[in-house]
Amino acid sequence: MSGRTILVTGGTGVIGAWAVREIAEAGDTPVILTRGSTGVGRAILGEHADKLVQVHADLTNPLALADAVHRYRPTVIAHLASAKPWQMDAGYVAHLDPALGVRTIIDGTTNILEIARTFGVHRVVYASSKSAYAPFTGPHGAPDYRPVREDYRREPTEIYGITKLAAEQLGDYYREHLGVDVIALRFASTYGPFKRGAGTAPAGLIANAIDGVATRANFGRRAYTEQLDEFVYNRDVGRAIRLACTVESTTDSVFNIGTGIGSSVRDVVEAIRAVPEVTAPEITVEPDSPANARAHLVQSHAGVLDGSAAAAQLGFTAAYDLVAGIRDAAEVVRAARTEVPA
Repeated sequence: MSGRTILVTGGTGVIGAWAVREIAEAGDTPVILTRGSTGVGRAILGEHADKLVQVHADLTNPLALADAVHRYRPTVIAHLASAKPWQMDAGYVAHLDPALGVRTIIDGTTNILEIARTFGVHRVVYASSKSAYAPFTGPHGAPDYRPVREDYRREPTEIYGITKLAAEQLGDYYREHLGVDVIALRFASTYGPFKRGAGTAPAGLIANAIDGVATRANFGRRAYTEQLDEFVYNRDVGRAIRLACTVESTTDSVFNIGTGIGSSVRDVVEAIRAVPEVTAPEITVEPDSPANARAHLVQSHAGVLDGSAAAAQLGFTAAYDLVAGIRDAAEVVRAARTEVPA
């Protein structure tokens, strides 16, 4: 391979592996930084899995990070490694762990930015989240779901969003004062092969369907048919990351990454049922009540993102709608299961 060398933290994860694959297929050289290889990454990387350099290091160990950057001299770092909300946040775990977010998201990002500055790395692309926004209310919530622009209020209410925003703000400081071109990407709700932790939220229904797992879920009528969220396929997210790594320059430093389409849970279930290769969930729709009103969505950020800045400056628009994304994900899972070890 030729061209740029791009160091990818979290490059064996369900999104990171797609980014690595995109980078490799575009002719640049990805170097994967990971705490440990996973079967998930191998399955997504396919034929590239055995050809790529992997470096084992932890984000909280700046000396290991510095050694990797010194050895491989990347021109760009795609910083995708992160703790997840279901590892630390209220509503997911019984024992909340905000310190995990601080260690991995804030401290880890600080280490990446400082090493990029020290070694003259041209750009850092940071995987953020729509959780960095304030809750979507008024015209941006139900029933209008007006698309949210990047200048929407940033007042997160969960540890995941708080730490993601803090890392973004650190990136803004390094971009303005310390010469590191930091680009943050705020993803809509993501889905794809091997995703875990989504329960019976739409991404979980999709993951179970492509895994061949029968799922039963109950929804209130309004939650099932009227409440909307935006779902973007992980392969598309990987391409957005690659474009952010390789674009010559941008006017803005923060970009929404999604499809621009709001979908109900019913829309997601119908898309699953349109793909005969997967196992459709069994859904019970009940009368509305407080117990089932949350729609198995992250209600504070159920909405639609405005992706016009990403289209104009990064050249990114989503290539996969729900049906195409679910079909592609099913093919990836099937290929992984039929692969014969050498």
